Amino acid sequence: MATIRTRRRGKTWSYSFEIGKNPETGRRKMKEKGGFATQDEAYDAGVEAYADWKHGNIGITSSKVLLDNFFKIWLENIVKPNVKRGTYLQYASRYRSCIKPRMAGIYLQNVKPRDIDTLVRSLAADGKSRETIAGTLSILKSMFRYAVYPAEMIATNPAACISIPRSAPKSVLQRRIISPEEFTQIVKFLNEKERTKYLLTPIMLGYYAGLRIGEALGLCWTDIDFEKKKIHVVRQLRPGRLRSESFFAPPKTATSTRTICVSDKLLTYLRDWRKEQAAERLRLGAAYQVAYAQGNEKTLLVLPAADHPKNVHEMPIVCTCKFGLPITREKIMYSLHKVDLNFHSLRHTHATRLIEAGAKPVDVAARLGHADVSITENLYSHDTEKMARETAELVDKVM
Repeated sequence: MATIRTRRRGKTWSYSFEIGKNPETGRRKMKEKGGFATQDEAYDAGVEAYADWKHGNIGITSSKVLLDNFFKIWLENIVKPNVKRGTYLQYASRYRSCIKPRMAGIYLQNVKPRDIDTLVRSLAADGKSRETIAGTLSILKSMFRYAVYPAEMIATNPAACISIPRSAPKSVLQRRIISPEEFTQIVKFLNEKERTKYLLTPIMLGYYAGLRIGEALGLCWTDIDFEKKKIHVVRQLRPGRLRSESFFAPPKTATSTRTICVSDKLLTYLRDWRKEQAAERLRLGAAYQVAYAQGNEKTLLVLPAADHPKNVHEMPIVCTCKFGLPITREKIMYSLHKVDLNFHSLRHTHATRLIEAGAKPVDVAARLGHADVSITENLYSHDTEKMARETAELVDKVM
């Protein structure tokens, strides 16, 4: 530990310690603070300040710290101020579900590469997808990188050279292309029951407009221009720390904020649903549930129409049930899993069918909100049987 110096200045005491050297002049750089009543107070404050500086200003003063405690402090003080709220919540969720049950009781300084390797292999054995494992590993690498520097609590990053096991499945539920016949069956399946027919709205937005699930759930009637046949994608509805908490946030990336032209079939469906939704609100009156954005974090608040809360902004959400309650991700995913699908398959089908029909990848990329056209080509436009047959037919023409 560096030497903590104290000295008297008038009626008070101050502490100081060296924090490095100026690279240009070679002179020592000192951290100093005064105003303490006694020498002992100044010294104790100096010890605490040195430990805080040594550990990257995250408030850890002990030589050994549990991984669980370090993660919480790192997440709140280092991650949270520098990322979007959704990313912060994703870190917390991933740690809670994948890391904490297996490593929370280990001291940060005792974590070895074999512990990280055991963790990722156990995740693969539990059937976690490669994407989940990659996200978990990324969090660990970032956290331990900070623990190495500037916190200087460990010498090396134990997660640095750990890779994802080959046994990890690429996806728990593979995205795939949906045929028109299959989509017709999905629509029929959802329309059979009163409690599932309202799930058709976000599914139509995914299939016919290529919206992400959060974009569909966050879409408001004010975002739809029926005259110009356009949808403005300006927000998404993200899940919060708890399932009962959701919040409105900007789209995933800057290019995800976009305006897309939509088909007559989708617009006809949306017009009919808007009329039905308005009729239900009129029928239920004060009991109808209304969605609001609350506070600076734009947390979703749902209250009966009779309440009229103050300091909130009403959000005329498109995807609701007949009572006005916003549709949740869980309900959509649960229903799609019954037919062996995930929501991304809707977007995947939308993009692939457009490119298959001759649409330019750059136009499809703009429609999907991708920053780089290569993302669209690599993820959504893999060869279909139709593409393969068209390619084969070209052989006789060009050979």
